Amino acid sequence: MKFCPDYAKVDAKTLDKIKSLENEIGVILLAYEKPPTYAKILESDVVKLKEVERSMGVTLVAFS
Repeated sequence: MKFCPDYAKVDAKTLDKIKSLENEIGVILLAYEKPPTYAKILESDVVKLKEVERSMGVTLVAFS
């Protein structure tokens, strides 16, 4: 079983910079220790993911 990449460990000053940027550009940012690799999945699997997202009201992100 694979696990989601670890979030970056940041100090208070860095966290403030990230929060400031989030507010400035109007997005939510996630900071990772090592950039995750998105999974390459078949179109048929994308359809399955979207069905689950719709039925559960969630957003799924696939990492490899």
